[in-house]
Amino acid sequence: MVLPQSTCNLMSAKNKQVAQPEIQKPRWLDAFLRNKFFEQCKDHPERKNELNKYCIDCDQAVCQYCISLGHQDHITLKVYRHVYKDVVSIGTMDKYIDCSEIQRYKSNKRLVISLNPLPHSGSTSNNEASCNTCTRKLNEPNLYRYCSISCKVKAISLEPNDLVPAVIPDQNHNAPQEGPDIPTQERPEANAELPRPRKRRRKGTPHRAPFF
Repeated sequence: MVLPQSTCNLMSAKNKQVAQPEIQKPRWLDAFLRNKFFEQCKDHPERKNELNKYCIDCDQAVCQYCISLGHQDHITLKVYRHVYKDVVSIGTMDKYIDCSEIQRYKSNKRLVISLNPLPHSGSTSNNEASCNTCTRKLNEPNLYRYCSISCKVKAISLEPNDLVPAVIPDQNHNAPQEGPDIPTQERPEANAELPRPRKRRRKGTPHRAPFF
């Protein structure tokens, strides 16, 4: 039995769709990147009470009072502010996605990565390496390819192949935790000579006093 050409083309298209690798990423990642942080919480409009956390279980930005009133047992991400950018700690984010090749910044002795790129005008010069997605200038182009998390996610969506690192990290993949350098204490050498106890010399042979 010979199938019509249209049927063969349809089956071939379905096979290609099945053969394409599925892009895996956390279900909450897109909503997390779209959220606006550091705005005043509408439920708790106290002074300087900002939405600087994200509840993964509820898919929403929350403040410190929101967490204490209904999100105590939920998984939350702390969002920081660095040079007008919303950033997150690598040590935290690397548990959920592969943060390799994303431009890193240092903020208050903490390594962070940006959620989204900053708006920029114009394009970079030929001598300047830029982000593979948004063409924003990279500080260290020899180490990184993307300026933010969203740029890497977009690149993976456009190029689902082995050339782009996976969004989901390996189970055994852990981010290096960097902390302040603690100077090591100086220890005395094992073979160093210890000071010898000082000997007291006897003044002389004792003599008993006469009885009479």
